[in-house]
Amino acid sequence: MTKTIKVAVIGAGFAGQAHAFGFRNASMAASAEIKVELAYIADPNLPLAQKTAARYGFAKAVADIDEVINSDVDAISVALPNFLHEEVLPKVLASGKHVFAEKPIGRTLGESQSLLALAEKTKAVTGVGFSFRRLPGLAAVAQAVAEGLIGNVHTARVWYNADYAADPKGALSWRYSSEQAGAGALLDIGSHAIDALHFVAGKVKTVTSANLRTVIVERPKPIAGAIGHGGSDSTDFGPVTNDDVAQLSVILENGALAQIGLSRIAHGQPNSLGIEVFGTRGSASFDSMAGTDFQIYQHDAGNSAFNGSRRVITGPQHPHFADVAAMPATGVGTAYAEAFIAEIQEFLVAIQKGTKMATDFKTAEQMMKVVDAALKSNATKSPVDLEL
Repeated sequence: MTKTIKVAVIGAGFAGQAHAFGFRNASMAASAEIKVELAYIADPNLPLAQKTAARYGFAKAVADIDEVINSDVDAISVALPNFLHEEVLPKVLASGKHVFAEKPIGRTLGESQSLLALAEKTKAVTGVGFSFRRLPGLAAVAQAVAEGLIGNVHTARVWYNADYAADPKGALSWRYSSEQAGAGALLDIGSHAIDALHFVAGKVKTVTSANLRTVIVERPKPIAGAIGHGGSDSTDFGPVTNDDVAQLSVILENGALAQIGLSRIAHGQPNSLGIEVFGTRGSASFDSMAGTDFQIYQHDAGNSAFNGSRRVITGPQHPHFADVAAMPATGVGTAYAEAFIAEIQEFLVAIQKGTKMATDFKTAEQMMKVVDAALKSNATKSPVDLEL
């Protein structure tokens, strides 16, 4: 029987628009019969909410977030700046509605743990948007490792390089404030890289060293109402109070060693999340900038004269592909946008079936434990064990 799920999105910025795109296309899922009713886009910036609602086919745009929380919708997606999650998420969780939150759920480990405690009290489905897990290539690498195709993992390297902050004229948005955002690159893009490491290679046990640096120490203040990473012609500058780059060395629970490299000022690398993982019988790698494929090598796969790393093109045989591809055939490809469809599909299917999401508030808290340990390690210049 087809289930109708009435949904709302709180936040009409970049992340909110990605969630709206996901809900708009989520009914493509072949795994469940779901009808999505697009009810509200809510944002204090009402013109932006109206524009987003019109673009993605939502029935109503409102500036009052409480109007949505108190409405008859079944599920609410929250995609707001980090500093607003602490204020808004408790109210959404208390409403009893199903909740899908953009990462991170809090600016600090303490905030994340408080929100996790609230999520654990509700019977509703709660999920967090670690969208990269739903890229078929990355999911296939995680599956290959889990099935032992490369043996026991002993070394890994994960990175997230982006250039959204490379221009010193980029406006001083909330992302550059430790008070409003928490950590900088370490949290904003590092959240995805850390989660990818957890997903593929194993959980972090110890941060043995962490080095964080702010390269662009001041930026022009933004024009009122601006969103995203745009520039500013303002002559009034303010300080950047969180990190532009971060380098972490970590030990995983399974004993593997790993490196995590993060930069939001990486010229020539607009949006690259990648991982290399090495095991006792082979290796595998993935880079989101070549998101239609992944690499795998198996040492005992055959004649050594012709054995080497193989490029595998993703297709319907890989996770998430068939439900999001415009044409479900190998070589057609899926990318960043389809990952948002896949995570929203998983959220809606969990609502329909009464199951849990793979990326829930606990997943977000585990990621934040690494961020917290990295901040402490950077400050003390000593190793920090995570609270397990």
